Amino acid sequence: MKAAVFQGVGRPLKLVETARPAAQPGELAFKVKACGICASDLHAAEAGIIAPGIILGHEYAGEVVEIGAGVSGWQVGDRLTALPLKPCGSCAKCRAGRLFECTSLIVQGFNLALPGAYAEYATCLAALALKIPAALNDTDAAIIEPLAVGLGACRTADLPPGASVLIIGAGIIGLSVAKWARFFGAGVVAVSETQPARVERIRQTAVDLVIDAGRCADPVSEFEKHAGQPPAVIFECVGRPIIHKLIEMAPTNAHLVLVGAGMQLEQFSVFSAARKRLRMSFVMGYEPADFPFALKMLEAGRITTGQLVTRCVGLDEVPAIFEALQKPNDHCKVLITP
Repeated sequence: MKAAVFQGVGRPLKLVETARPAAQPGELAFKVKACGICASDLHAAEAGIIAPGIILGHEYAGEVVEIGAGVSGWQVGDRLTALPLKPCGSCAKCRAGRLFECTSLIVQGFNLALPGAYAEYATCLAALALKIPAALNDTDAAIIEPLAVGLGACRTADLPPGASVLIIGAGIIGLSVAKWARFFGAGVVAVSETQPARVERIRQTAVDLVIDAGRCADPVSEFEKHAGQPPAVIFECVGRPIIHKLIEMAPTNAHLVLVGAGMQLEQFSVFSAARKRLRMSFVMGYEPADFPFALKMLEAGRITTGQLVTRCVGLDEVPAIFEALQKPNDHCKVLITP
């Protein structure tokens, strides 16, 4: 099969022929129908925290082609998406359902032991797979993982009804957070973005205020000018060093929810945050229950993927588009459709 393989920091991904993965006990092997290129993939490749030879890709939809021993309830031809994880399954955290806290956790696409879906075929744990309803197409299903990230961020924020919300960054996670903030009854929902094309894209979504951060140095002041009140919750959805700037902008008693999961070092003064009595929450992924909930709400039409997918590419285009996405760009989500 063909796969786009990481070669090392500063080197483009390489399209290679490699062995098709077989379904091991407890696993499903599937033909990849759609896979998102995630900012975390880009950051990991840039930071060199993954090994050469890795096949990235943890946001996917596929069609079952092989069923591993011990798996029931699945048939060849079923469509699936899955939590892209391989926990040990036996530690106290796993038994409590807190999979992301498993000390032996393998995240798909970031470890040679669990190759991702920048490929024609991949595998997943059957216990963490969900069947895709007929009402959803493959591209919608591949967006469930980033939707679950936005859902997890809003749950972490514990938004009170009517809360004023400012989202920094209009990539797919920022827009996902905006969708869920509205879903959970936030009051004023604003999104701040520097890229002109993304600013225009936000204007087509159901947010109350679009802040062009390329023309405005202080999105918090701009929010207050238009909303008549400061934001109570600020979501960071950029993934680049920005905490110091957010602390300087934030109003007293604000809650900063850091969703971007940046992999570069940050520098900020604890005193600057303390004197404003700021609360800071760091988000990593989502709870396992968020994944099926996002799927259910997407199927019901209560959450949509509108404005999220900006391009679909074939596997042969992946090395070039991956390089392009590592530079400033106006994309939201690029999907690989092998």
